[in-house]
Amino acid sequence: MRRLIDRDLLTALVLFCIGAVFWVDPGADVKDWILPRLALYLILGIAVAMVARVVFAAIIKRLPDIIPLTSKDRIAFIDVVVFFVIVLAYMFVMYGFGFWLSSLLMMSLTSIYLTLEKTRHNIMLAVVVPLLTCIVAYFVFLHVFYVPFPKATWWSGLS
Repeated sequence: MRRLIDRDLLTALVLFCIGAVFWVDPGADVKDWILPRLALYLILGIAVAMVARVVFAAIIKRLPDIIPLTSKDRIAFIDVVVFFVIVLAYMFVMYGFGFWLSSLLMMSLTSIYLTLEKTRHNIMLAVVVPLLTCIVAYFVFLHVFYVPFPKATWWSGLS
C-alpha cells in the first residue's frame, strides 16, 4: 500500500529545505543581506502558510490533495534526479576546472541529456548554444559588471 504526501505539505517541506540551505551569515553591510534575507523570509512565510493550510484542511476533515504517480512521472523523476546529480557535480568541479569550463560542461551535458531526439544536429546545437552562452556571459560579467569568478585550482591555466 503506497502512502503519498499532500501537495501542500510536500511544497512546504521543500520550501523549508530551501530556507535551511540559504540561512547563512549575510555579512555586516545592509546592502549585502537585505534582499536575500527578505527573499528568505518570504519563502519561509509561504512554507508556514502552506503548513497552516494543511493543518486547517485536516481540522475540517477535507481529503488531502494526494500526488498520483504515473509512469510518465517516474520518467520525469529520473530526469530530475539526473539533472540534480549533474548540478551537484558542477558545484564540486567548478573549483577544480574554474567557473567557465565547468559551466560549459554542465550546460552541454544537461542539454544533451534532456534532448529528446538525439540527432547529430540536435547534439551539435546542445554543445554550440552553451558555448556561445558562456562566451557572451564571460564578456558581460567580467567586462561590464566586473564580477569575480572562482579560479581553477586543479589546472591553473584554465582560469
